[in-house]
Amino acid sequence: MSALNEPIARRIAKLLRLLASPHEGERANAVTMMQRTLQAERLTFNDIAIVIENHQGEIEERKYSDADAEIIFAKGVEKGRKEEIRKQQAPPEFYDAEGQPRWNEIALFCQQNIARLRSSWEQTFINDMAGNTLWREPTPKQAKHLLAIFVKLGGKHARQTANLRR
Repeated sequence: MSALNEPIARRIAKLLRLLASPHEGERANAVTMMQRTLQAERLTFNDIAIVIENHQGEIEERKYSDADAEIIFAKGVEKGRKEEIRKQQAPPEFYDAEGQPRWNEIALFCQQNIARLRSSWEQTFINDMAGNTLWREPTPKQAKHLLAIFVKLGGKHARQTANLRR
């Protein structure tokens, strides 16, 4: 006997339901397809009967129990609360609802405060990033430099804001 995995079980369940069809041709096709499916999976009708017998006679269409549903609900509530806290902690003008940086806004903030930068490399970098971030996200290396300059100029990094509110 081969294993009865979920995709096969779902396929067989659909074919079993077709046996209740009011159309004789549909029922005949369902039997034929079930035989082919079982043969391809190296299963028999007896194997399906064993699975049914071993289910202790319960007819349940739900995949999860009520206890499972309560656990899933509680986890969802907790995740939602954490997301709300994160949304409130990240400055909305520089970070989206998921806490991801809005690179162009960060680069424009830096460009508006460029006179406070002493390094000509940083000034050139900021001017380049203000244009580049209109079309694409910075590379990881560029993002690191951009955030460092942003914080240096008084911008708040999402992690810094989170630490301040604790």
